[in-house]
Amino acid sequence: MRHTKILVILILINLAPLASGCEEKMSAEKIATKMQENQARLEDYSGTINTTVYLNGEKNQEEVQVMYKKPNLIRASSLNREKVEEVFDGKFIWSYDTGTNTVTKIKLPKNPFLTEKDYVRLIGTFLNESKISMLGVEEVGGRSAYVLEAEPKIKENEPHQFFRTKIWVDKKTWMALRCNIYDNKGNLMTEVEIRDLKINTGIPNSEFKFEVPARAEVKTVDLDKALKVSENMSLEEARQQASFGILIPDRIPEGYVLNSTIIYDTKDIDPESPDSQIAILSYKKGDENFYILETVYQSKSEDDMLMQKAEKININEKEGKYLNESGNLKMLQWELGHVEITLGGSLEKAEMLKIAESIPEPSTEFYILGPGGKADNYPTDYVLGENRTVIVGITNHEYKPTNYTMEVRLENISLPLAPEQKYIRLGHNETWEKAITITPPFAGTNMMLAFSLYNEDKKDILERDICLPYRDLHLLINVSQNVTGNTSIVAR
Repeated sequence: MRHTKILVILILINLAPLASGCEEKMSAEKIATKMQENQARLEDYSGTINTTVYLNGEKNQEEVQVMYKKPNLIRASSLNREKVEEVFDGKFIWSYDTGTNTVTKIKLPKNPFLTEKDYVRLIGTFLNESKISMLGVEEVGGRSAYVLEAEPKIKENEPHQFFRTKIWVDKKTWMALRCNIYDNKGNLMTEVEIRDLKINTGIPNSEFKFEVPARAEVKTVDLDKALKVSENMSLEEARQQASFGILIPDRIPEGYVLNSTIIYDTKDIDPESPDSQIAILSYKKGDENFYILETVYQSKSEDDMLMQKAEKININEKEGKYLNESGNLKMLQWELGHVEITLGGSLEKAEMLKIAESIPEPSTEFYILGPGGKADNYPTDYVLGENRTVIVGITNHEYKPTNYTMEVRLENISLPLAPEQKYIRLGHNETWEKAITITPPFAGTNMMLAFSLYNEDKKDILERDICLPYRDLHLLINVSQNVTGNTSIVAR
């Protein structure tokens, strides 16, 4: 969502008053006071924000012209080739993509995401989790600015992504003119600079009125409706609403309880975003909490840039990534099947790993038993025209109700099955076990009797609409006028 990126840039700009005179270090209270004083004096500003991101040897730049007016009017116009214009008029966010001639109209929630008090709280949190020092005074775009450095307060040798941040604060306006973020090796990751800064010029309200271009398609999103979640949504209700099986850890740290469950589709919030569904499980113990975010993408357009430089870590023989972003917020990310899982919170790394390792991967058991209900004495010798039985079992561990389709083939020729044996629906942890009658229609030796199980929610389709079975088993059988005594089973 492009307007989210611009919101982040504007927050960075407003994280400005981090010094007073030439003091070496300031308390969060003094910073909050300076912020309030600055906000009280600031009526409007305009300028050009240049953002440069350095990632994997590549340099990506974006220039955005911004106008802001109290209390909540913003206009942002991208100057890049893919031109996007965004207007926050106090009631709606209007986002116009010139390439597709599409307007996204987002109705703002009744309760705003960020207020002036939130900005002050963000600054206080930033300071409490950082060591702030004065580096000196430098010129930025002809303005004299204090140069400050912030390093996260972390435990020694604990991996993290952001090693330090440098901020250039205008001595006259207390606005951040530049902000550089470096990784733990000292490499510059992100650089944000505001140029041609003008403050309190009396920007008229008409600058924040959006006119829908001719023949543009308008898509409307109501954030209050999109983000509306039942206050008492239970885990079972969430599982009924989710299109995938919500995974639950077997291990929860002592004292923590599941506090809330949220399900939403990204398309309901941003029609232009990649289609995905997200489940958020929030666990709480007093004032402490951690969350598990589970995402299923229809098509994932790009990797999470935040996790690009995270530490690679092993979780039950699967590759994961661990990131200590600021010392207090830690993140662990990995995939189980088609579900991307992010575990976040202030827990220690070892505790997070234990939680992650206790989350079982969704699966389905598919098995064949002999007539006695045991995994032996399989009927593999048949007389043409006669029938014998095997027991087929299915157990659903997919964490949601699942529709299965079963097929039985002899040498790739379909054998008849009753509808209740062909189409099977099972709830989570439910088992289906039935005797299946096999009547071979032709004779032969060492013929493959295949049992194929398809999960209707997880179909791997090859070319020409050929589906791969989700699970399959087979027996090798002989069919003749004489009993041969050959017995074998192959499972895969």
